[in-house]
Amino acid sequence: MEERNSGKEMPHDLLAEKSFIASLIIDNGSFEEIVDINISPDDFYHSTYSIIYSAIYELALAGYPFDIVSLCSKLNDLGKLERIGGRSYIAELTEETFSSANIYHYGTIVKEKSTLRLIVKNAMHVVDHGTNFVGNVKEFINDVESRFFSLTSQNKKSAIVTLKESLKENLKELENSEERGQVSGLTTGFPSIDKKFMGMRAGQLIVIAARPGMGKTSLALNIAINACKGSDLPVVFYSYEMVSSELSSRILSSESNIDARKLRMKEFTDMDIRNMADAVGSLSKLPIFINDSGATTLLDIRSQCRKIKKDQGLGIIVIDYLQLMKPHVQKQSREQEIAEISRGLKELGKELACPIIALSQLNRSSTSRTDRRPALQDLRESGAIEQDADIVTLIHREEALDPNTPDKGIAEIIVAKNRAGEPGTVKMAWVGSKTKFAELQFDPDSKEQ
Repeated sequence: MEERNSGKEMPHDLLAEKSFIASLIIDNGSFEEIVDINISPDDFYHSTYSIIYSAIYELALAGYPFDIVSLCSKLNDLGKLERIGGRSYIAELTEETFSSANIYHYGTIVKEKSTLRLIVKNAMHVVDHGTNFVGNVKEFINDVESRFFSLTSQNKKSAIVTLKESLKENLKELENSEERGQVSGLTTGFPSIDKKFMGMRAGQLIVIAARPGMGKTSLALNIAINACKGSDLPVVFYSYEMVSSELSSRILSSESNIDARKLRMKEFTDMDIRNMADAVGSLSKLPIFINDSGATTLLDIRSQCRKIKKDQGLGIIVIDYLQLMKPHVQKQSREQEIAEISRGLKELGKELACPIIALSQLNRSSTSRTDRRPALQDLRESGAIEQDADIVTLIHREEALDPNTPDKGIAEIIVAKNRAGEPGTVKMAWVGSKTKFAELQFDPDSKEQ
C-alpha cells in the first residue's frame, strides 16, 4: 500500500481515516450520521482508504449493504480488490477495536485534513504560476480568489434539511418580526412596492428598466439608501454613466429635501444649510460604496464585493446599467455579451447571498405604440435579462412623453415579472426637483417647490 506523497508530506491523519472506514463497515447505519460532512473519496490521503470509501459510497447510494462480503464483492467487480490488499485487509480493518459511536469525529478529522491539503496545494499553485506569470493579471487574481473562496462552500453542511428544521427557521423569522405585514428580506423603503416585491431576498436578480430620463437611477438610489438604513448592511453602487460626485449630490438632494438646482447653483437658505448638515451627518454613517469606473468588469465586481462581504457583510449590489458593462471576454454579438453578464450577475447574487439590482435600458418600440407603457419585450439587447431576472420592474412617466398630461408628478412602477409574488402596477409620486420617488400620500414639504 502506498500513500500519496509529493516531496513534502501533506497534512493527514491515517489513524482517523482507518478508524472512519472501519466504523462504516462495522456499522452500516452510521453512514447516515456523516452525510452532512460531505466526505468524498478525494478527501482521503491514503489511496487504499479512498478506493474503499468510493466502493462503500456506491453501495450506499444504490441502497445495498457494505458489510465485508458485499464490499469485497463490489471491489472485486471494480477490479480493485487485490490493489487494496485483498479480502484479508478488509477483514483486518474490522478486527481492530473501533467504536462507530465516534464516527462523526473521525469523519470531521478526515475532512479538516483534506481542507488543509487543499489550502497548501492552492498556495503552491499561486507560487508556481505567479512567479513568472504572463497574461491577464485580473484573470489570475480571480482564479486565486475563486480557489480559496470555494473552500468555504465545500465545507458547508449538506443543503438538505427536514421540513421540521425548515419550519423552525420560519418560526424564528416570524418571532423576529416587529410587526405584522413586515416583509422578509430587505425593504425597498416604499410600502406599496414592498407589497409587490415581498421583500428583496438573497440571490434575487431585480431588474429596473426604463427609457432614458424616466428615473431608473433615482429609484435604484432611493431603494439602496432605504435598504441600507433598514438593515445597516453595506450597499455597493456601480455606476457606468455618472461620476460618484454626481450620484452623491443626488443622494444629498433627496435626503436633505433640497431642490437639486439649488445645490448646483449654491443658492440655499439657512434652513437648507441645516438640512444639508443633518443629511450629511446621517448619510456619512451609512456603509455605502460607489464605484464609478466605466471599465469595471464582472470579475472586478465579484472580487470587490467578496472582500466587503467578508469584512462587513453585504446588503445590495446595484449595477447602473447593464448595457454599459463590458464583458470579460468579447463575444460575437452584444446580445451574447449581455446574456453572459446577466447570467453572471444572477450567479454572483447566489454566491454572495444578496439581492442584485441591475438597471437596464429599453428599446424605443414602446414610444411608437398607442399605449406607451413599456412591456417585457421592450428590454434592450437580450431576452436573457428577462429569463435570469426574478423581478422585472418597468418605470413609466407619461409626463416625460407628454408635458400636457394630467398625470404630472405621477410615476407608474410596473412589476412585469415577479417570481416571488404577483405582477402589477404601483403608482408613485415623482419629485423630480429632488430626484426621488415617494408614496402618493407623502409629507407636504416633500412636494415640488
